[in-house]
Parts: sequence; C-alpha cells; structure tokens
Amino acid sequence: MNRSREIIEIFRDVVNAVSDNCKIVVSYRGGETREIDCPKINYVFGNSRYVKDRLDELSKTPKGNDIKFPLVALFCPFEEKRDSPKYFSKAAVNVLIANSSSKQWSNEERLTRSFQNILRPIYRRLLDALREDGRIDFGYDEVVMHSYSENYSYGRYGAHTATGESVSEPIDAINISNLELTIKNQTCR
Repeated sequence: MNRSREIIEIFRDVVNAVSDNCKIVVSYRGGETREIDCPKINYVFGNSRYVKDRLDELSKTPKGNDIKFPLVALFCPFEEKRDSPKYFSKAAVNVLIANSSSKQWSNEERLTRSFQNILRPIYRRLLDALREDGRIDFGYDEVVMHSYSENYSYGRYGAHTATGESVSEPIDAINISNLELTIKNQTCR
C-alpha cells in the first residue's frame, strides 16, 4: 500500500495514531481524578482563521462539542523544499495542541488540569507517533527538532487569529513551532 507523502495527510495519520497508547487524566467536580485512554484527537489543518471557524462550527451541536477537543492543528500554508533526490520534501511546520479550559482557573490549576494531565501526554505521544510513522526521517538519533511553548494566557485572556478575531472559548495550548520534517522518498518493496 502506498501511503501519501504529503505532509497534511501524513499529519492526519499521525494524529489518528496519537490516541493509541496515550493516557490522560481527567478531573471531575469535587476534585476526583481518573486516568483514562486518550480520546480520539480532533485534527484540523489551515490558517488560524480556519481553525477558529472550524471550532466555532463544532460548537453549534452537542456532538460537535464532544469531539472538538483535544485538538491538534497543523497551520498552513507552509513551504516545502522539494529540491533534492535524497528526500521527497523538507518543511518546518507549526502545530497547536489544545484543550478546553476555564477563565476562572489559576495558572496553577491550568498547569495540573490542562498541561500535566492532558496536553503534555498528548505532546509526548505525538512525538512518538511521528517517529513511528516511517515516512519521516529524523536522522539516526531520531530527535524531533522543534521549539516548544506552553501558553497559559489563552485560557484566561483568549486566543486570537492573525486578524485579531477571538476564539469562542478559552483554551490551554502547547505551541510547537519550526517542527522540522524530512519526508523520505518512497521505496518499492
């Protein structure tokens, strides 16, 4: 079976694999917590406006509300180098891992409820799933080169698109920037 070498489609497959072998901790009213299998991750690709519009659309129905988070968003457009016979393409992409939040939470609550319990486990599993995919070359040491940032202000002050529009609800998020991907040439077997 020939799998796509296009980054948007590779990322879709990787995000689908994230739920496998991923555990998160959910908090219930009254302070009870429980470790559960990670739910299916919502994958969206596009610019920040498209991601916002997609979340707004999902918010309109109970079923949509149930599936919109956790979210992995691949921001487009991104530039691919297709200039060498040694690989199919190279790109540095930006990704957001997000979960629903509350404006009332303190940063300390965000740290536990969102980042330690949900976002960081998804982040670690995303890196593993990228390495496991087989279409991406991370070199002999398999280091996934990127920059990492935890954003605590989205939950309290709101997230905004590049044009200044507010995302309709508070989120906590990990921003991954300059994620270096080298897509291998397809080999016949």
